[in-house]
Amino acid sequence: MQNSRDGRVVMLVEDDAAVRGALARFLDLHGFRVACASSADEALAVLRTRHLAAAVVDLHLSEGSGRDVVVRIPQPTPVIIFSGAPEESGQLERLRPRTRLIRKPYSLLLLIDTLRSMLEPAAGR
Repeated sequence: MQNSRDGRVVMLVEDDAAVRGALARFLDLHGFRVACASSADEALAVLRTRHLAAAVVDLHLSEGSGRDVVVRIPQPTPVIIFSGAPEESGQLERLRPRTRLIRKPYSLLLLIDTLRSMLEPAAGR
């Protein structure tokens, strides 16, 4: 993927405003269009109104469950879930195709590399 906007939207679900803002800016700098949500309800509203290329979801949200969001994201949309406690994932990364778990704290470059590699198969569609 080039470092330019190609119209693909990545949903970012993170309840910590500072982390959400920094991640959104980082994704934007790397050429992704970002739709942000701070709660499970906001994320579900984004799902109803936007076609997503991918999603990055924090499992531990102060309002709702990131897990509930992940299971509602249509297949085959790639999903990166991040969590400080991998057991929170309930093996989602193994049960849902095209889902990867990244443990907190995570490298921003790892996040970008993982997202790009997950989107590569979609580039040929």
